[in-house]
Amino acid sequence: MSGGPGSPARRGAAAREELAALAGPGHAQAAAARGRLAALALEARNASAEAAGLPPLGSVEAYAAELARRTVCLTLLAGSGSRWLASLAEARGRGDPAALAFDPERPRGLFPVADYLRPPAPGSASDGPRRGSLPVAAYALAAVRGLGRHLLVVRGWEEAIDAEILAPLGIGPGEREFFTQEAPFGKPLGHGDAAWQCRSRWARADYVLANFGGDANSRRTALASLLVLDALSGPGGGGPAGAVDLLVPAAPVRLPAYPIELDAGGLPSSFGQAKLQGRKVEVEAGYTNVGIRVYRAGALLEKVESIRRRFWAEGSGYAIPGNDPAGREFALDNVDAELAAEGRARILAAARPEELTPAKNYGDIPAFEAAMARVAAEAGGAPD
Repeated sequence: MSGGPGSPARRGAAAREELAALAGPGHAQAAAARGRLAALALEARNASAEAAGLPPLGSVEAYAAELARRTVCLTLLAGSGSRWLASLAEARGRGDPAALAFDPERPRGLFPVADYLRPPAPGSASDGPRRGSLPVAAYALAAVRGLGRHLLVVRGWEEAIDAEILAPLGIGPGEREFFTQEAPFGKPLGHGDAAWQCRSRWARADYVLANFGGDANSRRTALASLLVLDALSGPGGGGPAGAVDLLVPAAPVRLPAYPIELDAGGLPSSFGQAKLQGRKVEVEAGYTNVGIRVYRAGALLEKVESIRRRFWAEGSGYAIPGNDPAGREFALDNVDAELAAEGRARILAAARPEELTPAKNYGDIPAFEAAMARVAAEAGGAPD
């Protein structure tokens, strides 16, 4: 390696080594490093670029813009929403005004919640009922805005999504594409199946950043995760286990519904999913995914095609070992599990606990709004 101890090459190598540790044996220190992750990734990237004879990038913003040209942001809005519909019907039955005002035919992602992305209008309260509103899914789209081309998996309502979510966020028709997930048995068969169906739209990208329309996403988490995966893809960045094909931002929580088991080296060995597996996952405390995943597109393509080939049966759907047979679903969790078993996945335990507050049921809305207020405040009132 050229240069002295303070040379860019040596600083970059040190940054890459630190990132590899934070995504492995040093995962417990990742939360404390949250504010430095993007800068560390930039240093690591520039060291790799120098070694390859490429010019350095001068800022995190320039790095994000460079990656955005190679990334597809896959936002999933087509889930059947059975829990949402049942809870909304119950709220309407008891006369809840907000539930009564919302057309139950509209997707959950269009339900209006408090707007913490934009400042209140002059003369209005900074919080509470006089604050403006925006749809639930706007937070997920805002978190990945500018990080890649937007691919939205939907089941109709494209005009409303454009008008009520994308246009207010400044995401124009030239920056997004809608894809309708087919539902051969009357309901969508999971987000893994959605990724398989739309694979031609993202297969030529370098990265796929996946998220969900009802999650309390943080832009800082999404940005850091994308940059860190790219930095770990540089020379030596994969660590002793080899290539890193999936980075899962995570946070600690009690009684996780989606527990991540780590091996002795801090690498994920399994991902639990209570709903998908059709059984209670009993873990007292641990790390869990906050709903964002970043894949190397080639690895995701390899896995969705392989899982479809091995476990799909015409006329009956998916029969994936470990999944609830009644659901007949294919989830991204199944991709994650295979990549973890092969040593190709890492966690980045730097997400905020507030990100573990999705709006899956109507009763979740107050907690979702409170979580987004705190996540937005991290960046001084805008999505961090």
